[in-house]
Amino acid sequence: MARGIKIALPGYNALTDTNPDHFALYVDGTTDHILIKEKLRNSQSVNATGVNVAHGLGYVPLVYVYVQVSAGVWRQIFSRPIDGTGYWYTINSTNLVLNNDTGVAKTFAYYIFYDNIT
Repeated sequence: MARGIKIALPGYNALTDTNPDHFALYVDGTTDHILIKEKLRNSQSVNATGVNVAHGLGYVPLVYVYVQVSAGVWRQIFSRPIDGTGYWYTINSTNLVLNNDTGVAKTFAYYIFYDNIT
C-alpha cells in the first residue's frame, strides 16, 4: 500500500479521486507531483501614487510581496507597515494594490497564487 498525503480541492474526494489536477497537494509515494498553482508573477517600480494590479480571480488569493530595499536586498512585506518603512500592499477580490510612502520609487516583486484565502 502506497503512503502519501492528498489534499483535494473543493468538490473533489481525496479518498477516491486520482487526478493530480484536482488536488492542492498530491504525494502518493510513487510519483512526485509538485503542484504550484501560480497565477501571476512580476516586478515593477512603485512610486508614491502606488500601483494597482488586477488579478480578476473574484476572491482574495494568496500573495507574496517583496520590496527591494537596497541593491540586491529584498524584504518580504505585509499589509500596513508597523515598523515605519512605508511599504505595504492591500489585496481584495479583484486587485493587488502596491503602496510606497517613502517618496523614492522602489521595485516591488509579487507572486499571486490561485489559493483562495477567504
